[in-house]
Amino acid sequence: MTPPAVPSGDRALREVADRLAIYELYARYAQAADLADGAAYADCFTEDGWTDISSFGHTAESFRTRGLDLLDETGKVRGRARLRAIATKTPGAPLYHHLTVNAVVTSYEGDRATGSAYFVVLAPDGRVHQFGRYEDVVVRDTDGQWRFAERRDLAAFNSGTTLPQG
Repeated sequence: MTPPAVPSGDRALREVADRLAIYELYARYAQAADLADGAAYADCFTEDGWTDISSFGHTAESFRTRGLDLLDETGKVRGRARLRAIATKTPGAPLYHHLTVNAVVTSYEGDRATGSAYFVVLAPDGRVHQFGRYEDVVVRDTDGQWRFAERRDLAAFNSGTTLPQG
């Protein structure tokens, strides 16, 4: 892969600052998930943003049987209210540790970028619980902050099960 061209002047400084903000978004997302901070997690997304967790085998029906109306029929959690709810854990629930590595901004154009990163989720006992890759669309939101508009979790492994790659 060829590194991105380096623009000159003010445009170069803006792009560097934007890329750094996007990488920080990846870190804020992982920390919010680790801390079960639903508000901070939801704030990583645009108001109508979504995350697709269907590759883990989750379905709207599997969530409804647990009394949770959080996924749509395509396996996406849509909107900040549902994103907040899915990230907020009940007191005493085990907390997992999310590692986001090899994050790359794959395209950048003004107020929109795409990116990808690998994730590893460790269980409380230190064992690998999940791993895979994120594929993201990131936008500069109305308040100037970079947020995920679209996030696809492409799971390769989930609690001892190697998942089909799609």
